[in-house]
Amino acid sequence: MKNEWNIPYPYFVKQNKLYRIETKSVKGEIQEIEIKVSRNAPVITRMYKHIERNEIHYEVSWENKGDSYTETVAAGVLASKRELLKMADMGLSCNDSNSKHFVEYFDLFIGQNEIPKVEMTDRLGQIKNKFIHPITSEDIHVMAKDSGESQLLESFQTKGTAQSWIDNVFNLIKNHPKAVFPIVSSFASALLHEEELKPIVIDVSGTSSTGKSGLLRLCASVWGEPEKYIGTFNTTLVAIERRSTFLNSFPQILDDSNGANDPKFIQPMIYQYVNTTGKQRGSLTGSQHTDSWTSLMITSGENEITTYANAQGVPARVISISNFSFANEGREFLGNVYTSCKENFGSIGIEFLRRWSENRGQLLKELPKYEKAFLEISNNDITKRLSRHYAFIVFTGKVLNELFKDEQMEIDLAELKNLFVEMAKSNKSLDLPLMELQNALEDIDANRNKLYADFEPSGTIDGFCHNGDFYFSPAYLKERLGLNEKQIRYLWMKKGFTGIFNNRGIEVDYKVIKKNKRAFRAVLVNREILEKLDFDFS
Repeated sequence: MKNEWNIPYPYFVKQNKLYRIETKSVKGEIQEIEIKVSRNAPVITRMYKHIERNEIHYEVSWENKGDSYTETVAAGVLASKRELLKMADMGLSCNDSNSKHFVEYFDLFIGQNEIPKVEMTDRLGQIKNKFIHPITSEDIHVMAKDSGESQLLESFQTKGTAQSWIDNVFNLIKNHPKAVFPIVSSFASALLHEEELKPIVIDVSGTSSTGKSGLLRLCASVWGEPEKYIGTFNTTLVAIERRSTFLNSFPQILDDSNGANDPKFIQPMIYQYVNTTGKQRGSLTGSQHTDSWTSLMITSGENEITTYANAQGVPARVISISNFSFANEGREFLGNVYTSCKENFGSIGIEFLRRWSENRGQLLKELPKYEKAFLEISNNDITKRLSRHYAFIVFTGKVLNELFKDEQMEIDLAELKNLFVEMAKSNKSLDLPLMELQNALEDIDANRNKLYADFEPSGTIDGFCHNGDFYFSPAYLKERLGLNEKQIRYLWMKKGFTGIFNNRGIEVDYKVIKKNKRAFRAVLVNREILEKLDFDFS
């Protein structure tokens, strides 16, 4: 191998060891002396240029006791004695004594050899008008930064064909729209950049042993080997950030939200993910590069993921598929799901990207029709915000039907539309202010000893019955709603759930009432909403 490269003077290779020629004066005569630098003779076999940032990496190869080693390192590693010492952990014979010679050797080697240049990236998906898939993008090298990314990269494998995936995976569940939608979302994630849509979460919830984990394996099988691809909620915000950055356009799939070490981590995770960028960090020389992504997150759990969050904005960032199960299927069904995923994965995703790139211009013309249709059937502010993403996913179902018509892929788009209508009607988390109001009323209904009607409670006062009306105590709302108190109370007032009063020209939701000659500020709940929610405090 060393014969292929020009070993720069004063260095040379003998018996796969690196030597250096030094000159010394012996009794007035200049003599050349061979000094062994290292028992390894590394060569730089490739130069990688990052396609997004002005960064260079080098592929270094060497032999040691009959074994071959190859490592890819940043250019700065080969230019620093301190950084070079880390290569000892990789098997290179580098130490305090020879590291300075290695710095000189690598610099001379780069200058005197025509090293093949290859473009590289440290993440997948849509990057600068190129879509990077580790199998099909042969002209671009994908470099994983750590073992977690290496495992993800290894998951992008293929087994079976697009036809076998349709026959043995998709056709298993095609009559279950609550399963079809997340699977189509897995395809849609890779196209999200086409319309510059922000990331969003697709959450599947249901009781234990209903097939949620199997469904996520079906979603992962679109792109690779499910067991290696799927992540869990037993993780950290930093790990989610790095995983999302690496996958970029490919879906982030996390199983079992109940497995989170701290449920409070879920709300900031959702916001971090949908805001498309990682945490901004500083360094001694300024701000570090901030990572970003454009993809969909697909999650599962026994509880809806929105139950772990109390911020008003969370439901507008989550499409919830609740009460999930593979209804009316036999005992062997889930076993078939797992087996089919093990035998068929990855090929369908590659074929989907290839066919999409050939037909995208014509297909995208149909998208506005879907966006308009789902906006028209949205019945509140939250579903209106979700409608564009939902429409895009259903549009992707239409695309799959078109692209795989010959393979007889049949996605029932009407059933996916019905699923949206059902979600809008049944999912209370889509209207968080209403849900918070109902929960607060239920709490007071269950603790009427804290309700000031004819007699003042001996302890805290949570609410009032006064002249046939019901009022909240502002102190109770502050304690119950916490940081979201002002926002929720404002939304109650704007939605007509609570009264609107004038205080020095400013609209407020409270008034002063008098009970037994004492004055109290109180938040009036309108009688219409009490009747609608079936509460009676009279």
